[in-house]
Amino acid sequence: MSNHHFGRILIVDDDAKLRFVLKAGLGTTGFEVFEAVDGLDGLQKAQKIQPDIIVMDISMPRMDGLETTRALQENPQTRDIPILILTARSNTEDVVVALEAGAQDYLRKPFDITELQARIRTLHRLIRAKRDLNDLNDRLENEINAKTKRLQVLYEGMRDLNETHSQDKVLDVLINCVRSLTDAGRISIMLTDTDGKNLVCKRALGIDPEVVNSIKISAQEGISGQVYQSGKTLSARTIGEIEKSHRGYDSQAFLSTPLISNSLDMTTNILGVINITDKAIDDFSRDEIDCIRSIADAAAITLENIRQRGELRDSVQILLQTVGHLAEYRDEETTLHLARVSKMSGILARQMVKSSPPGGEELTDEWIQMLMQAAPLHDIGKVGIPDEILTKPGKLTNEEFDIMKTHTEIGRKVLSMPLNPSRKLPLLEMCVDIAYCHHERYDGRGYPRGIEGVNIPLAARIITLVDAYDAITSRRRYKKERSHEEAAQIIKSEAGKHFDPQLVAAFLACQNEFDAIRARYEDTLEVAVV
Repeated sequence: MSNHHFGRILIVDDDAKLRFVLKAGLGTTGFEVFEAVDGLDGLQKAQKIQPDIIVMDISMPRMDGLETTRALQENPQTRDIPILILTARSNTEDVVVALEAGAQDYLRKPFDITELQARIRTLHRLIRAKRDLNDLNDRLENEINAKTKRLQVLYEGMRDLNETHSQDKVLDVLINCVRSLTDAGRISIMLTDTDGKNLVCKRALGIDPEVVNSIKISAQEGISGQVYQSGKTLSARTIGEIEKSHRGYDSQAFLSTPLISNSLDMTTNILGVINITDKAIDDFSRDEIDCIRSIADAAAITLENIRQRGELRDSVQILLQTVGHLAEYRDEETTLHLARVSKMSGILARQMVKSSPPGGEELTDEWIQMLMQAAPLHDIGKVGIPDEILTKPGKLTNEEFDIMKTHTEIGRKVLSMPLNPSRKLPLLEMCVDIAYCHHERYDGRGYPRGIEGVNIPLAARIITLVDAYDAITSRRRYKKERSHEEAAQIIKSEAGKHFDPQLVAAFLACQNEFDAIRARYEDTLEVAVV
C-alpha cells in the first residue's frame, strides 16, 4: 500500500458506471480503491489484496452479493473484512437477510456520496479499533505466555537446584535455565580460582569444548572482571566484524551478571560471572534480566552451600579421626588401623550396593560417606580402659577381658551425650551404633547385648567384619600378622556365625581391594596421621 493511502476498498458491482462514480468519490477520502465486476471476481480479489472494506452490490450475475458475502464469511482469510451492502431493494426483509449473511452495514440506492463516505470512514475506524484490540490481545497473550514460560523455567530451575549436591550439576542447571529463558547460543560461566585472582571458565555453551577449560582471565580485566569486581549486571551490545563475504560490522546483545551469594551475616560473596550472547532476539528485556539474575543468585547460593558443606564435612572428618586416635594413642603401637578401617568399610558398603541385597536401599552415597566418617570412632570407648589392661602384652584374664568389653558401653555413653530426641543427628547416631555394637556377632554370641542378625545395626555389622579383617592381617605385640588369604578364609568360614553372610559374600567379591588397602596403608614405626 502506498504511503499516502490509509486503507483499501474493494468495490464489487457489475455496473461499470457506478463503479466509476464510487471509485472517484471514495478515492478522494484517502483510500486506495479496487474494482471487481461480479461476485466471483470479488472473491478472488478479496483474497489477493485483503481490502479493509468491501462495498458490495446485491444484484449481480454469476454470484449475487448475498452469496458472495456468505462465501467471504466462510473463508478464514476474508471473514473479518467488513462489508457494506448497496441495494436497490426497499424491502426490509432483504436488508435483514443481507445483515444475517454477514454484512456490517447497508445503503439503499440511490444514495448520497457524502453519506457513503461517512459510513466508510465509520467502518474503517471500527475495523482499525478491532485490529488494534486484536494486536493488543496478541501482545498481551505473548507477554503472558513469555512470563508463564519464565516462571516455569524459574520454578523448575529452583527445584532442580534444591535437589542438587554437586558443583557440576549446579552449573548444568544454570546453563539450561539461561538457555531456556533467552534462547542464547553462547553462554559461559566463569568462577574464581582458589586465590580469587583469576576467573576460570567452568562451563560453556557454544564454545569449543576442547578450549573451555583453558579459558582463564584476570579477575581485574575485561567485562567479566568489571562485573566481578563491581557486583553489578552489565547489558550492552558487542560489535564484531561480519564474515569476509560481507562488508561491515555486526552487533549483538550481551549480558554479564555476577554470581552473588549473601550469607546470614550479610556478607556478600561473589563466586564468578555468567556471560550470555548470540541471542535469537536482539535485546535482553527487563524481565529476562530479572529472571537471569534470580536463577544466577539461586545457583550462587547453592554453590556456596555445597562449598561450605564440603568444608564442614572435611572438618568433621578430621575431628572424628582425631577423636578416634585418642584410643589408638593410648597404645604404644601406633598404627594406620583407623585409615584402613575407614577405607575398607567404604569399599564393602559400595560392594553391597552392587550386589543389591535386601535392605540395600539404605546404602546411599551419603550413608556410605557417613559410615567412613564414623568408622574411626569404633573403639573410642577404650579411652576409659586402664593402661595396664589396654597395653598388656599377654593374654587378658577373664576379669581383665570383662573390663575390656566395657569399652563398647563407654563409647555409647560418651557419644550419646549430645543426642537430643527432638533433633536428628544421623552421623552421631551412626557413631553410637558402631561404638556400641561392633563386637556383636551375627549368631547372637557377641557383646555387650548379645543381639543377633539384622537386629545389629548395618553400620556395626560392616565395621565388625572390616575390623576383624584388619586385626587378623595386622601385627600386634601379642601376635604376628597373618596373610590376606588366611584372613579371607577365616571370614568365609564365619559366615552366618560371627559375620553377616551377605557381607561375607560382598567381602569375597571385593577382597582384592581390601588386600590393596592393607598393602598401601601398612603399619610403620612412625606416628601416622590419617
